[in-house]
Amino acid sequence: MERLYQIIKTYFIILFLLFLSSCKTSNNSTNKNLRKFHREHPDLSSKLEAQVKNIYKEKRLLGDFIFAIVDENGLAYSFTINDTVLSDKKSSFNNDSPIYIASSTKAFTGTLLKILEQKKILSLNKSLNNYLPELNYKDSVDTKKISIKSLLNHTHGTFSTSMAWKTAFLGYSGKNEELIHDLNTDFLYDKSREFRYSNVGPIIAGIVLEKVTGKTWKSEMKNYVFDPLKMKNTSAYVSNYHLKNIYPSLTVSKERGLIKKGFYKEDITMHAAGGIISTINDLSKWLSANIREDTIILNKNSWLDLHNPTTSQNKKYFTYHRTDYSLGWDIAEYQKEKILTRFGNLAGISFHMSFMQKKKIGVIAFSNDNRAYLLPHLMANYAYNLLNELPADSIFLSEKLKFDQSFKKENEITYPKNSQLLTENDTINKIVGIYKNTENWPTISIDKKDNYYLFKWGILSGKIYRKEEGGYLCNLGVFTRDFEINNETLSTGSLIYKKVAL
Repeated sequence: MERLYQIIKTYFIILFLLFLSSCKTSNNSTNKNLRKFHREHPDLSSKLEAQVKNIYKEKRLLGDFIFAIVDENGLAYSFTINDTVLSDKKSSFNNDSPIYIASSTKAFTGTLLKILEQKKILSLNKSLNNYLPELNYKDSVDTKKISIKSLLNHTHGTFSTSMAWKTAFLGYSGKNEELIHDLNTDFLYDKSREFRYSNVGPIIAGIVLEKVTGKTWKSEMKNYVFDPLKMKNTSAYVSNYHLKNIYPSLTVSKERGLIKKGFYKEDITMHAAGGIISTINDLSKWLSANIREDTIILNKNSWLDLHNPTTSQNKKYFTYHRTDYSLGWDIAEYQKEKILTRFGNLAGISFHMSFMQKKKIGVIAFSNDNRAYLLPHLMANYAYNLLNELPADSIFLSEKLKFDQSFKKENEITYPKNSQLLTENDTINKIVGIYKNTENWPTISIDKKDNYYLFKWGILSGKIYRKEEGGYLCNLGVFTRDFEINNETLSTGSLIYKKVAL
């Protein structure tokens, strides 16, 4: 027994040493790449950081800005700016701090479905009817003509408001049967089947994945993407992180300053179109794998399908002319260079991920002050122009005009004043209670807390304010919602809720 114990002990010591050696090798490789990039671009960091610092001071930005440059070898450069850093203090946030990447998740989902096709678990060319016949849209849509590929590239033509809101904002039972019911009973259909961007297609593709594999989209993402790329701090579960460590959303205005701060996602609203939390270090592994088309997760032909057009579009966003869409990336042109982009937004969070295939260089950028949602894109452009030896400073000045305009517009949004806060009195107390909707939307509750009232809709909640023209409103973080209450009926938008007896 003693000899067996020694053998087992030695075995685990060897494993531990191998693990330490692997970590050391990985860190050395990253540091080597950082040094190499700095030697090749000695002025880039000072120019980039000076521009961001100037914007922070000029606009009096709150929150955080994170920026990284990635090449085929991994992370090449990164920096973080916030009030703490500007005060010459050490920030608690670093390259291993969790970031919500919002709709950039779609590129991951497209990759996951392509991996499953490569493994012959499913086919992107097969129809929705083939895999999910219970989704029939009241037999008014021919789902035999909707392929899984069309779900990923937004040409399926279908939309459901209730399904989209539940999965992105409000929450639901967690059962796919509920989402399928919503799609079957509350839907729109565009017969042209032209490119129409939304969360719906990738979410349905995730439901198909779960039907075929018997496993969740979240677990399969870990098995086939996160683990092979050693993305150890990446997850589709909010519950895998301490909430205080996740970069929050900030809602800010010129008149009121900081209006609201928080992270408005839970496990139930982390979905296949916007449901991944990661870090700069992990995302650099993902983006680098795309840049070099790493065969760890896909073969070369599969990468071609992921990065090449599957449908056309003709849209302009900021400075990017989007011409096509792949299985998860917008294909655009910037300064006569082809660029693949995947952006994401939630409340104040703005996330940028892009790469230029021919140049083998990419950018990750993040900000969380709602007024500065164009900042990640503005600074990504500046970095690309410096790297491509274009007149970066003059281009920056012209592009910053668009940033200034959008900032001014967001900064001047008016929010309810403290004097409008709904406070306690006997008449108002009558609105307290639970309200239910007959069309399967999440329950609304109104509760009194201290001397004010809270409106809770699904997983979201916010203080209630009086509208000057009558009725009420509340800021739920991801959006502001108006509502009225007459007798026992609560109406918000076109939705009608009835108060229920306790």
